Amino acid sequence: PEPLRLHDVIKTYRYLRIGMIGAVVLLAASIAIERSKVDCWQTSISAYYYTPVRAIFVGTMIAVGLALIVYKGRSNWEDVSLNFAGMFAPVVAVAPTTDVGNCWSIPPSPLPVNEDGSLADWVVTNIDNNFYALLIAGGVGLAVAAGVAMMVNRSVRAPLVMGEPGTRVSLAVTGLVLLFGWWLIRNWDGFTTHAHGYAAVLMFVFLVGAIVAKVVEYWNNRDEVWFWVYAAVAALMVLGAILIPTTRVFGDHTVFALEAYEIAFFAIYWIVQTAENWNETVARTAVARAA
Repeated sequence: PEPLRLHDVIKTYRYLRIGMIGAVVLLAASIAIERSKVDCWQTSISAYYYTPVRAIFVGTMIAVGLALIVYKGRSNWEDVSLNFAGMFAPVVAVAPTTDVGNCWSIPPSPLPVNEDGSLADWVVTNIDNNFYALLIAGGVGLAVAAGVAMMVNRSVRAPLVMGEPGTRVSLAVTGLVLLFGWWLIRNWDGFTTHAHGYAAVLMFVFLVGAIVAKVVEYWNNRDEVWFWVYAAVAALMVLGAILIPTTRVFGDHTVFALEAYEIAFFAIYWIVQTAENWNETVARTAVARAA
């Protein structure tokens, strides 16, 4: 009998990719609904954390982060970039921006920022609770991943996967990231005010890195249209990251414009890659050897 129902494997892959786009649409719809109730925009997408969009914003970022982590990139560099982007996405959600904006259909009560500019206690408490929860879940996930790798490897009677450089390094780096996150929240006084900004920048850097990895993968096949599409998307994302902040053509909404721009182009990359691999098949011989 066939070791895996390959059709189900392919459907799962497709649903994962489509679900990512669905999450972006969900967030855009929630922001649009909030915008329909007020005659203004928040200064950033992240600032919608302080509006009725909060639940959708946090849920979307966590869902996208999980999807980026579990999705297997086509090359090692793409996979690593997506994994790190996926790690930073939930941090962006649970450690909100200090630029709270002033455009909301219902003002948050109590206000998220005190008169001296510091974050209100309820915001800091949310950050502490949610970030420690992320660390705990990450630690459990790391232990499970290591255990599964060892069990799967033993089932094919091969040397321990834990001993292979790629897996060993991946697990070790993930462990170090979790330990570093734990150290930061306990020892860095600026965690609550700066974690969001650093995490957001790094998330987008790694998203661009994933696309650049795709360009490198196609470097020897530059006659294919996919190469030029990926190269154009990567170039436009880098160009936008430089020009939008430096020109500040969008004024107070520069961050909003930059976030929307980068998300839109990453969505284009994701849709194009989905189309490219839509009819991809799983090698039955490879699956048989892995079962």
